[in-house]
Formats: sequence, structure tokens, C-alpha cells
Amino acid sequence: MGELTVLYDGACRLCRASADRVRRLDHGHRIALVDLRDPGVPARFPQVDAEKALRLMQAVDANGRVSSGVDAWAEICRALPGGRPAAWLLKLPGIHGIAGSIYAWVALNRYRWNREACVDGSCAVHLPGRH
Repeated sequence: MGELTVLYDGACRLCRASADRVRRLDHGHRIALVDLRDPGVPARFPQVDAEKALRLMQAVDANGRVSSGVDAWAEICRALPGGRPAAWLLKLPGIHGIAGSIYAWVALNRYRWNREACVDGSCAVHLPGRH
């Protein structure tokens, strides 16, 4: 297993594409990417809030510490070859706030943008007003 486990929404095309990019960049196999919808996830990661994980990507380090959203991306960057400068930038106070806002906006709207990729309609449950 990698030193960082990233839980992503496997029902989201944007999330799957991001996970694929991380896989391609992770030459040292330091990151394990796991679909948070895998039935074994709750038992394996009891510290992860499943509802929050559906809204924001989660990263769990080797000590079990959970990072969410832009903080999870900072941890991913830190684990990738040559990614430490990007991780440092994401943690800077002004940049962290802006990046966090952008991440939250993208995460909130990701199903709206990918409706056509979700032919079975399962993405619709994530759209505002569709619960």
C-alpha cells in the first residue's frame, strides 16, 4: 500500500479522470487510489466521514490522518515526484483560501457538468434539490 490513500468518488467522471492523472504521475507508487464507494472503505477507514467524502476528496496518510479537498490535493502533490513546491504553494494562507474556494465550487458542480456521462441517472442524486 502507498504512503497516502486517496478516496475519490468513482461515480464522478471528473474524479476518475483526476485519479487517472495521479496514477500516471505517481511513478513511485506512493499513492493508493480507492473508490470511496468500495464496500470495504468504511471498515478500512472508519475515521473518514462518508458524507463529507462524497462532497470532498479525502486523503488518508500512513498515520491515519485525514485531509479533505484542497488539503488532500496538497498531500497528493507532496507525495508525487517534484510536487513539493505545488504542495507548499497550496498551503500558503492566501493561495490556500482561494484554492479551497475553487475546489469547493468545482466539487459542488461536478455532477452538473457531467450529466451526459451519467446515463444511469445516479449522478442526479448529487444535484441541488434532488434528494
